[in-house]
Amino acid sequence: MPWNSDGRKPEMADDLVVIGEIVKPHGIRGEVKVYSYSEKPENFKHYNEIVLQKPAANGTYIYKVVKCREQGKLAILQLEGVASREDAEALQGSTVWLQKAELPKLDSDEYYWHQVIGLQVCTESGRELGKVAGFFTTKAHDIMVVTGAGHEYMIPLKGDIIRNIDSQGGKVLIAPPPGLLEANEED
Repeated sequence: MPWNSDGRKPEMADDLVVIGEIVKPHGIRGEVKVYSYSEKPENFKHYNEIVLQKPAANGTYIYKVVKCREQGKLAILQLEGVASREDAEALQGSTVWLQKAELPKLDSDEYYWHQVIGLQVCTESGRELGKVAGFFTTKAHDIMVVTGAGHEYMIPLKGDIIRNIDSQGGKVLIAPPPGLLEANEED
C-alpha cells in the first residue's frame, strides 16, 4: 500500500533514514526477516511504522509494525497487511526506512551515520582528507568512506582511529595507523 491507513503520504528522504533490508520471508504467516544496519535489531520493537522501498518499484510504502522479535543480527517482523508467505516474498530485497523522529535518543558521545555524512575529516596532524560520503559494514567493523582530493579513503570505525566527532564544528578527527592513508591512495 503506497499510503498508510489514515491516508498520509510517506515523508520524503530528508525525513527518512535507512535502517535495514528485508532479506527473506520467515515462515508461512507473512513474517519477514530484516537485516538491521543498527547494532541493536531490538530497536525495531520500538518502531510504530516503517517505510519500504521495493526493488525495481517506484514509490515507497508505509507498513505498521505489528510484532517484532530478534534473531541474532536480524529482526523478524510481522507487518500489518502482510499475511502470507507470498505477501512476504513480494517484499524481499526492500530497503527499510524510518522517520528520523522515531530513532531512539543517543548519548551525547554517540551519533547516527546520517549525522556524520558531510562532515570534514582531518588527521591529528591537520591534514584534510575530504568529507564523509557514507558508511558500510564488514564482519570486522564498520567503515567510514571519505572522499576528497581525488581519493576515496576507507577508514575503520574503531576507537583508536576515530578520535573525535564534532557535529557542531562539522569535523571528524582521526588518527590513522601507519600505511592506512597510503594504501587508500594507491591506484
